Amino acid sequence: MTSSVIVIGGGAVGLSVAESLATRGVSVTTLERDRCGLGASAGNAGWITPSLAIPVPGPGVIAQSLRWLVNPSGPLWIRPTVSPALLGWISRFLISCRRSTYRRGLAALQAAAARTTASFDSLAERGLEFEYHADDLLYPTFSAAERDHLLGVAAGLRQAGSRLRIDQIGRDETLALEPALSDRVIGGLIAEGERRVRPESLVAGLKRRVESLGADVIEGADVAAVRRDRDGWLVSSLRSEWRAETVVLANGVPARQLLGALGVGLPLAAAKGYSRTFARTATAPARPVYLEDQKVSVSVYGDAVRISGTLELGARTLSLSERRLAAITAATQRAMPSWEMPQNPVDWAGMRSLSPDGLPYIGAVPGLDGLYVATGHATLGITLAPLSGELLCEQIVDRGSDPLLAAFDPARALRRQTHRPRQEERDERRERSDRHPLRLGSDG
Repeated sequence: MTSSVIVIGGGAVGLSVAESLATRGVSVTTLERDRCGLGASAGNAGWITPSLAIPVPGPGVIAQSLRWLVNPSGPLWIRPTVSPALLGWISRFLISCRRSTYRRGLAALQAAAARTTASFDSLAERGLEFEYHADDLLYPTFSAAERDHLLGVAAGLRQAGSRLRIDQIGRDETLALEPALSDRVIGGLIAEGERRVRPESLVAGLKRRVESLGADVIEGADVAAVRRDRDGWLVSSLRSEWRAETVVLANGVPARQLLGALGVGLPLAAAKGYSRTFARTATAPARPVYLEDQKVSVSVYGDAVRISGTLELGARTLSLSERRLAAITAATQRAMPSWEMPQNPVDWAGMRSLSPDGLPYIGAVPGLDGLYVATGHATLGITLAPLSGELLCEQIVDRGSDPLLAAFDPARALRRQTHRPRQEERDERRERSDRHPLRLGSDG
């Protein structure tokens, strides 16, 4: 089968790329190794959250992470490994914790996040059907330290160019907004203009929309290799082959193996997250809530409430950890003791792809004409999915390059740095005392 573009990966990002291309009249085929949406898109929080669009690495994150690592139920865990790939990734991650690198990444993510609402609104205007909510995101605070930290995060977002309105509110207003919260709450912050989707409905809607435009979506297509020949690109699985002028790798961590076979070492780490989905009852929370100290997202849908969190680096399987699930459940129950959680929730684990600098890879692979990537979105896969599709579509179809793509260019990870600017050296000396607003649960 021959198409103009083959998109590998049928999650929110891959289908968003396919939808943008098909909307422009491009002949596109999407290949998904399982069923569309069963990967990282299936059980995350579904948040569209500019206030959480923050790089994972940053000043102070190393010390904070080490404190979590001694807690078996903490929000971060790095599996012991001797994998050269993961060790190399960790070394790059440590370099990305410099203040100057973090600031550049934060500015890029905030610039992208400022355009996400318009991207989702455009999807709805094109007739795509999905569960879509517009509720301000509540950050309750249970201590003065937590409150002051969140105020510092809000100030950092403003310094990075964000126009997002984040207001501090008192105890009574916080409890009025969310009565399920514990009376231990001392106040909170409210981020206006945040949105959320039911991610399963988004992926299903994207698939319907892509197919309605005459594009093919092929499930059960486990791609084993991608290679270039005189006629373009050949994509093969054990059973079938497809040809195209252009290929987009939007399949998360497995993109690393496909690129590796082409001689491209794109650093990506698997970062497993967990969620529990409960039927929505009368005592359930009424709005989305982010528990900052525990890094737990509480997402409310029409008929369900989903709690999600943790970042497990180096995970190799999607096996469920009862310890992790119990930890996010206990954290939520402490914050919302009046919520009578129903029995028999739906438990889930999904694999996110994470770049060492915390920014996604979106754009052309240098030296391989016609090959593009859209991966490494970490916890911002839902937030950035439609925008990623728009940006890549413009680059592929119009041969243009939105200025925003400069920060997300995969070439940045393939360049070898030969020197360190003096300013970065000075920044690094100051970073030990800084506390980084590490965010692990924005889209679950």
